[in-house]
Amino acid sequence: MTFWQFLNRWWNLPYLVMLGLVAVFFALQAVGFAAHATGSEHDADLSHVDTDGDHDVDADADHDADPDADDGHGIASFLGLGRVPFMVVWLTLFIFTGFSGIFVNRVMQVRAGEYRPWFFPLSLLVSLGAGLVSVRFAAKGVAKLVDTGGRGAAARRELSGCVGVVASPVLDGQFGEIRVRDWQGNELIVHGRLGAGDGPLKQGDRVVLLELENESGLFHVAALRE
Repeated sequence: MTFWQFLNRWWNLPYLVMLGLVAVFFALQAVGFAAHATGSEHDADLSHVDTDGDHDVDADADHDADPDADDGHGIASFLGLGRVPFMVVWLTLFIFTGFSGIFVNRVMQVRAGEYRPWFFPLSLLVSLGAGLVSVRFAAKGVAKLVDTGGRGAAARRELSGCVGVVASPVLDGQFGEIRVRDWQGNELIVHGRLGAGDGPLKQGDRVVLLELENESGLFHVAALRE
């Protein structure tokens, strides 16, 4: 039996379907890139660009999701779902499961001289195990390069209650800059103002962020009394 004759068997069908879907995906991506290169997809949407230089102001409008939403246990956590793009998960799973299944089927068929029906569940188990382990390693690597879960920095609204220090020369009832660390340890600069009747604070004074104003994007700030 030649290798091509071997591929044309029912026990390889699930693996060939997986690899076929991967091939179709990459073909569509190639078509998209080609269309973009020729200018047919050249109208990029620039409406998300923050023209005032403060990338925090609009970034957290829809970013107030539970920061621990992807820290669950089980298969989702093992595969990195929520921490990496789903495309990474399914592509890695299909590629490694597909090739592993065909390889295992081939080895068992050659060693036994024929393919026995009970070989298929075994190859499916081995190939899925290889696919899941591969997804685990791929997700851990990709998670270091991308941030789909808002892990790079907290949404500004999540900073309410945090303690910071005045970063600008003066913080008064109109405006001031505060340096604060989020729950990930990232150092951020936010804007705020003191409440009515509170005297101005100087650079280095400790403050607490009380509440974020939706309209102005400024925090209500109070001096931290020690």
